[in-house]
Amino acid sequence: MVAMETITLQVPEDQVVEWVKQLSPGAKQAVIRALLPELDRLEVLVDYGSMRMRELSAQKGIKWDALSDAERQDLVDAWLHETQSAS
Repeated sequence: MVAMETITLQVPEDQVVEWVKQLSPGAKQAVIRALLPELDRLEVLVDYGSMRMRELSAQKGIKWDALSDAERQDLVDAWLHETQSAS
């Protein structure tokens, strides 16, 4: 058996970030999972939030999926202000 030596490379953090950007989607997800061990819980929360926004939009006759990101942000902002002023 050949003994393996360990080497240490000094790599700037921005270079590591660039390397991660070049990974396949599956490998990127593995990196994210390694960095965020609670990712599964976060994904469940995001999925619930998305479902709830679609439900609320449908109740008001709005097609959530047809909105741009900016329109969605504006709509959520308007609803938050409605809720705050009603309190």
